[in-house]
Amino acid sequence: MGFHPIRSAPASTISLNDTYVSAEIHGVVQEVPVRVGDEIDAGALLARLDCDEHTLDLQQARAMTQAARADAEFAQFQLERAQELARRQAVSAEVLNERQAQSARGRAEVLRLEAATRSAQRRVNHCEIRAPFDAVVIERLASTGELVQAGTPIARILDARDLEVSGNIQQQDLPALQTAGATRFVASGSRYPVELRAVSPVVDQRLRSVDVRFLFTEEAARPGQVGRIEWVSDRRHAPADLLVRRDNLLGVFVEEEGQARFVPTPGVREGQPPPLDLPDGTRLIFDGRFGLRDGDPVRIIER
Repeated sequence: MGFHPIRSAPASTISLNDTYVSAEIHGVVQEVPVRVGDEIDAGALLARLDCDEHTLDLQQARAMTQAARADAEFAQFQLERAQELARRQAVSAEVLNERQAQSARGRAEVLRLEAATRSAQRRVNHCEIRAPFDAVVIERLASTGELVQAGTPIARILDARDLEVSGNIQQQDLPALQTAGATRFVASGSRYPVELRAVSPVVDQRLRSVDVRFLFTEEAARPGQVGRIEWVSDRRHAPADLLVRRDNLLGVFVEEEGQARFVPTPGVREGQPPPLDLPDGTRLIFDGRFGLRDGDPVRIIER
């Protein structure tokens, strides 16, 4: 006989992405359309910066690139003309080499200005600051009219979907947790099924506990919710009040062929249900256990 006790430990729901979204360019904030508590989708606009300066830089880079391409095309034309004249021996090797160098410089200049154009386009793209994932706005850190620099936080957002549960599990409870049949996170009267993801190899010396992470298998709790991790032990236990002490050892008495046998339960403290590693059908002794000694005859009373 016996029962499978429910064990528990403190736990909380945490988000894997708690992010301060920052500006990547300098500029004056024109608009901050989000507010604290808003639920937003990935790509939602968090803020818009004044982009006139960066737009002008892009236009200038594009114009310079077009001019460089024209110069490069002309340099290539001159090179091809020089090569044709060189085959007729109508131009010196020095002139041919100069045309080749001019063509190479023209191509390099086009590459440089194309890179500058892409950089300017990137700055223009960053005039709109958008959410990198589905989230909840936790803090709004910038205001309209504010001058921000690259790296200035605009908003703090919290991923409301990529969640897991962090539980502080005592070391001695880990084996039972890892072999438990059912595990759940309990918070605010609700129960959420979870499964074990990872056990931290680091032990908190102050609490003597280990950080254990769980994943929601069905509906998830809200981020930041505090509760407890509960699991059902796969080992049968006896009621705690059956514990008796004999020769400075705690244990329980069982009936075996008409005699009382004392079974020690090492590692169990008073008030804790002791685990039973006994064959099915073993009979625990309730009445008269306090005066029994190992080997005393007992009589079974059917109820």
